[in-house]
Amino acid sequence: MLNKSFLTGAFAVLFLITVCGCASNSTKNEKPLWASDETLEMVYPNSEYIARIGRGTSIQSATSFAEGELSSYFSHSVHSQVNATQVMTDTKSGDKENIPGESKTVRSIERKVTVDSMNELFDVHLTSAWFDKKQKQYISCAYINRDDAFNLYEANVRNARNKFRLFYDKAEAEEDLLNKIKLLSDCELPGEEYLETLKISNLLCPDKVSAYGNDRKLVEGLEVEKNICRQKCQMYITSTTEDGKKLKSCVSQIIKAKGFNVTENRKEAFYEVIIDLDLGKNIFGETFTAEPELTLSIKGTKGGERFSYKRNLPKQSGFTEAETLVIRKIISSAESELNTSLEKELSL
Repeated sequence: MLNKSFLTGAFAVLFLITVCGCASNSTKNEKPLWASDETLEMVYPNSEYIARIGRGTSIQSATSFAEGELSSYFSHSVHSQVNATQVMTDTKSGDKENIPGESKTVRSIERKVTVDSMNELFDVHLTSAWFDKKQKQYISCAYINRDDAFNLYEANVRNARNKFRLFYDKAEAEEDLLNKIKLLSDCELPGEEYLETLKISNLLCPDKVSAYGNDRKLVEGLEVEKNICRQKCQMYITSTTEDGKKLKSCVSQIIKAKGFNVTENRKEAFYEVIIDLDLGKNIFGETFTAEPELTLSIKGTKGGERFSYKRNLPKQSGFTEAETLVIRKIISSAESELNTSLEKELSL
């Protein structure tokens, strides 16, 4: 017969094993701090990490939702920052006919960071999924270490900056003002791409983005720099025909509206705007027809065409006695065409 004290000891050991086993299972199922939005930052502090939680009926769906939440954070934040900050304001100096005012250029860039590109760019980490028995769902956490992610992503920033500088340095070296304006316009797309990388970098490590501040100012100042060049462009307007001279006022207003200066002194002009209005007149006895053609070109005073514009105007006809009236109709038609299309084409 077994000793009573032996039986008591055996039951005690068995009890301890059972209790410890239950305690171990309880600990295993205890909710991790990262599995709740209230305690997430205790594990992954925002100063060092970007972390998001995902929930799903399977481990795979929970993981996918966690990565999706992280991706949405970047896409939404970058898009919001762009809309909020990409408004550049410059003030144009007025002239005798125009009141000085402010000109605002607004650009909107939308960047969607997909889960695949995010994993490639930032080295996303995932926790093991935890099963919430009460909610009957898995919870997973996707997180990025800010410093590691920035070190990995910074190559994209440098490449975008170098591409922008390739265009910008070429524009800076150009002496001809109109050519310079065109080259500065060529800088806009690579400049926007560069700013986009800075927006993402700012989400990762704001304190490290300041190193790129000088080049960012160059991008943000492109429109202002183009306006300064436009204001330096002194243009003298002339015509090859007497009828074309009647269009000088209309052309002058359009050129000024684009930010350029018009001068009456040919010697101080850098560029010459030449208006050529060919009436295309054919006389048949007491009647005539006109098939007018309008040409406008901008040439440097030292030679070389910088801009050309050509339009065929509506055909006109009438009696030779009413020629003045027909010519007036042609002039009116030419002014209408200039106001409609020249301003759009004069994108210097």
